[in-house]
Amino acid sequence: MQITVIAPYLGDYKLIGMVQKKYFTEVVLLTKTYNLQDFKDWLHWHLNIIGFQHAHIFDNESSVDIKSVCDSYGGRVTYERIKGWPNQYALYNRYINNESPAWWVLPIDDDEFLYVSDKYKNNVNVFLLANNKAHPDWCKVCVGWRNMFPLKFTEKRTNPHLILNATGWGDDCCARWQAGNKPVKTFVNTVYTYDWSDRDNQHRTHNPFVCGVDQPGYTVNGEPIAGSWQSHNTFGDDDLILFHYQYKTESEWIYKCYHRVSAGAKTFNKCVPDRYRLLYRYAPKEDCRMKNLWQSHQ
Repeated sequence: MQITVIAPYLGDYKLIGMVQKKYFTEVVLLTKTYNLQDFKDWLHWHLNIIGFQHAHIFDNESSVDIKSVCDSYGGRVTYERIKGWPNQYALYNRYINNESPAWWVLPIDDDEFLYVSDKYKNNVNVFLLANNKAHPDWCKVCVGWRNMFPLKFTEKRTNPHLILNATGWGDDCCARWQAGNKPVKTFVNTVYTYDWSDRDNQHRTHNPFVCGVDQPGYTVNGEPIAGSWQSHNTFGDDDLILFHYQYKTESEWIYKCYHRVSAGAKTFNKCVPDRYRLLYRYAPKEDCRMKNLWQSHQ
């Protein structure tokens, strides 16, 4: 299905003869955060640096006041309070399929930050417009993970900003946990309807089923993705990378192991408190792209 943009990407959008949307891009987040600065940084990055036009925030009883932060953005951010176990993928199915005001939506977590390369002016709208022109039949764009952590073992954070705290990475360091740097998260075009779920012996919560048609997602390099993983680690020169800051410091990792629950399933399988230390059995490399882009906007 070919989508025709008939207005500049900072204005209104229309899909001729089918549907109207207020925004071109939206980022969706379910969070139960304990760190207000991290949440502020996440919103600032995605709205003010990478250029998403809208954000929708599901607040699952965060221990800090994130509503006031959302309110400070006016109409650019909508806020929804979720009590109890949130059922993350049911929320995606309900909101993105039926309520999102945007054409392209990316649901991610609060420790995931999207990077867009200089080729596309570090702007998600510029990338998606170019990608739609090149691949008008793509309804999903899959973005690969790159796990980030402090370059040197860190017990407690010395820099309050997540992006500045963690500039280290390594495929070998992360290979033995949650598929390392192979997983993807997925932009969806809301002309279609999706099902974020595990069914038919497939794990499709990072790359949802397209209802009614058999459509894979595609990486920025054109690899079709049927499940939630790539066949390889995320390439460092990809024009889109989802930098994943799950390994903040040892103390925060241990806290996560013992005090967090899964938003997607009622079982929690991440209680491996020594995982953070195991990263440093290998020699991390440094990637400063996120740090440099962050500092250029301060």
